[in-house]
Amino acid sequence: MSVTATPLSLNEIGFYFTRAAVGAGAPFGIGEDFAEASKWAAYLGFDPATVAVPALRGLADGGSGTALALRRTEEAFCVGSGDGRILSAMYAGPAIADRLSIAAAGAEESRLLLDKTDQPLLIAAAVAAAGADAARIAVSWQSQDSERVTVALHRGLASLAGPDEAGVAASGPASVEVVVNGTGAVAPLPSRTATRRLAEGRADAVECGVAVDGMAWSRVYEFFTRCLVPSTGRSRTVGAGGGGLTDND
Repeated sequence: MSVTATPLSLNEIGFYFTRAAVGAGAPFGIGEDFAEASKWAAYLGFDPATVAVPALRGLADGGSGTALALRRTEEAFCVGSGDGRILSAMYAGPAIADRLSIAAAGAEESRLLLDKTDQPLLIAAAVAAAGADAARIAVSWQSQDSERVTVALHRGLASLAGPDEAGVAASGPASVEVVVNGTGAVAPLPSRTATRRLAEGRADAVECGVAVDGMAWSRVYEFFTRCLVPSTGRSRTVGAGGGGLTDND
């Protein structure tokens, strides 16, 4: 981690990350979902700024596509790319979270498959944010060095198997598989498994804030500034800020 910025509160993550997504080209509603998933990335034990940057950059640069092609096969519910580009996790995450609520309601095993997406960890965070605590959920993908990453979620407990924190956050782009109520659980090596209670992760974030990497945070903040209205006499006249040309109202 480079120079660490001042820890961010959850409210600050909500405020800045929502608007960073808007600055990257997303609608405000998608930005709100993105900010919520970023909070859950922190509860999982990851730096939300580091997780956010690939998704913001991919959307802003046009490398990540926002057109989703949804289809149902006998084996799985699939989220594919509608324009041939890799999927934007900002857009694919909410789609998977919505479908998860349906899959988690049943007792049978369900599989959700995503084409290659720019930030797989953001998908895992969106799944965690969906709040299907009663279901057994495993989110997995192949990292760039061919190591399998698995985030298992059940009753508020998250287990991570795969590379270290930095390796997981930088493991995309990759296709993602979500298995709900699966009977064949992955058995990772104990030495490569970390377990965390999400409620404790949230409590730590509330009490102490969320430490973010200074360089990653500067990139998130740069996207945030793209959605700001310039402070000029004209902008204030047409409604920016408090309204009016003076602060006497």
